[in-house]
Amino acid sequence: MRQDIEQALKKFEVGTFGIKGDLKRLEEKIDNDESVIYISPTNATITTTATRKVEKLPGVFALTSRRIVFIYNVLLSHSMLTFDLSEIKSVNCHGNGLTGGHVEILTMVNAIDILVKYKKHIIQEIQKSFDNAISNHKENSQPNISSKDDVLAQIEKLSELNAKGILNEEEYSTKKEELLKRL
Repeated sequence: MRQDIEQALKKFEVGTFGIKGDLKRLEEKIDNDESVIYISPTNATITTTATRKVEKLPGVFALTSRRIVFIYNVLLSHSMLTFDLSEIKSVNCHGNGLTGGHVEILTMVNAIDILVKYKKHIIQEIQKSFDNAISNHKENSQPNISSKDDVLAQIEKLSELNAKGILNEEEYSTKKEELLKRL
């Protein structure tokens, strides 16, 4: 098993009973140039925001230095969802003694709610891990917009995404303002 996976399992007090096959599949999907920061078996509720389609899936969730990955099984087939960290709009970690802990991730297209082990210090560490990973990813992948034409092309793409309903009006306006400041 990769050392970063072992460290994440230990750091977040995650047992591997019953998930070794999923961990092996996950390890095969992680690139050599990315590191695993957080990993946990979980039940995830994934809601597609445009259609309100809700899926409840058991699997293994991982936060890496570049993306989030969710490996899950449906009947006898194995599937995977992955989201680049740049797609994440917000992350909220919370918990209580009755229902356990939750990590709620909002992307431009999906809302993902994963169940996690409830211990206050672990939930705080999960939140900190997400915040740091997203911040580091933003710093390391700032687009190099070198000309006025590039900015205008990106605004046109945003407009198309808005027209298709992929971005809502607020998301479109916010990103457009950021780009216009670069002119």
